[in-house]
Amino acid sequence: MIWYLAELLGLIQIDRNIKLDEYQSHPSYAGNFIRFGFDGIVGEYISTVCQTFLFALALYFTLSCSSYYYFFKKNKQWYLPKLNAKFYIFYDIKWSIINMFFETFLVSIIRVAQPRFSLMYYNISDYGYWYIPISIILHTIYDETLTYWVHRWLHTYPYLYIKLHRIHHFSKDITPFSGFAFHPLDAFAQAVPLFTSCFLFPIHMNLFLFFGLCTTSWAISIHDNVPALPFKFLLYSTHHTIHHEPGLGGMKNFGKFTSIWDRIMGTYEEPDRINFGWKKQQEQLNKLKKVNDFYESILPSDLNKIKKKQ
Repeated sequence: MIWYLAELLGLIQIDRNIKLDEYQSHPSYAGNFIRFGFDGIVGEYISTVCQTFLFALALYFTLSCSSYYYFFKKNKQWYLPKLNAKFYIFYDIKWSIINMFFETFLVSIIRVAQPRFSLMYYNISDYGYWYIPISIILHTIYDETLTYWVHRWLHTYPYLYIKLHRIHHFSKDITPFSGFAFHPLDAFAQAVPLFTSCFLFPIHMNLFLFFGLCTTSWAISIHDNVPALPFKFLLYSTHHTIHHEPGLGGMKNFGKFTSIWDRIMGTYEEPDRINFGWKKQQEQLNKLKKVNDFYESILPSDLNKIKKKQ
């Protein structure tokens, strides 16, 4: 919206007609998906709602079912032999469907607004290949920062936790089906950074779609309890297992993809104590020990203790 105001003031010029044409020519354009007889922006919005919901539904069940079958059924004795818990799978699936259905109406408003008011672009030549890594860094900083604080506030303020976030934490013993089990307003609040970074700086449409796919895949993977890639720059599955533990565990590991903000704010907890019997877990940690030690030397896991000593 900042750039839209700048347009209105005549400070910058963006040809919105060209942007709309490029948007409507993109393979992801939902405008011709399902209209139910509506034309114009209303028809586009209805198409976007339908496309977003059906794609989210297909992706959720594909990823969660695949992950659950592989880790919790076919290879449970290899990866999770000590995980004997009561899983609320149908509860998680029910809330995941409710979340996807209602959240879709909210995020579709932003999606329809993107080509009309944001800096979303569709041709790499507009900014060049050199800008792609810059936009990835900018988006990651924006997404990580807002998601961390939204997630932390959902735990800090009792009203928000009880009314919204408690639904996700109902499952203390998590499975891949827990990845989308949120109150729709909770999920939307945490999704806003993904959909709004393009209003602050240019993001290529394909990169935006890639970020969305990464977010969905990550939401499923951090609920499988298997630390397949224990690189501690990331907040991986056993970090999130701790986050779902009753009591103080819920006040740890709030980040989205990375552990940066948790380390800075003193809410980080090491995940190494969580092991459900995967024999190669320590081996995986040993492979990345030098990398993790180097990262720890740059950004220690408990900055507060260091500050107190100083």
